Amino acid sequence: DPASGTSGFLISAFKHIVNSNSEKSSGDLLSAAERKKIMENINGYDISPDMVRIGLANMYLHGFPEPNVVEYDALTSEDRWNEYYDVILANPPFMTPKGGIRPHNKFGLKSNRAEVLFVDYILTHLKPKGRAGIIVPEGIIFQSGKAYKELRKKLVENGLFAVVSLPSGVFKPYSGVTTSILFIDKKVEREQIGFFKILNDGFSLGDQRLPIEKNDIPNIKNEIRTF
Repeated sequence: DPASGTSGFLISAFKHIVNSNSEKSSGDLLSAAERKKIMENINGYDISPDMVRIGLANMYLHGFPEPNVVEYDALTSEDRWNEYYDVILANPPFMTPKGGIRPHNKFGLKSNRAEVLFVDYILTHLKPKGRAGIIVPEGIIFQSGKAYKELRKKLVENGLFAVVSLPSGVFKPYSGVTTSILFIDKKVEREQIGFFKILNDGFSLGDQRLPIEKNDIPNIKNEIRTF
């Protein structure tokens, strides 16, 4: 995760792998060496030293003996440009600082918008058979600016196979921005891209986010697998 924050995506990814390798108890199908290897291959960057400390503490509390989370600005530093990954999960920051971002020259797209640069970064740093899930503001899909058009072309050419529209308010109380999830699989050649819309995610869409009965996520997961 190139904008790992509290390391929530990294920890959830690890839990998913453990749960997928469980029979009678949590992770019992994994050897100690396999569990150690998984932990060593989960990595995060964040620009904020405070968030790095929080992320490290969170991973320690979830059993990571030596968490791989480092302070790094993926958009303006070239120090880790040559690090590539099989899977990238990210909910990168949407806010672009006043005056924009001044990215280094290795980016293929010319933009100073954070959301454009992060998606471009992720596409560039996936291995040839890599996969990604990226939460983005819906402007990535609809904006008509040159950088957005070039980014969409790059997405289509690099394994985008599904776009899932999320309900407005899904990130309240932190943000009311309308978002979508981009699903990428570079080893899959597609003639079509699936567009899916979630109206309810199991919680009310106000600031309190209280549990409700309506939840489209299980059906959408099945539809994506079928597609």
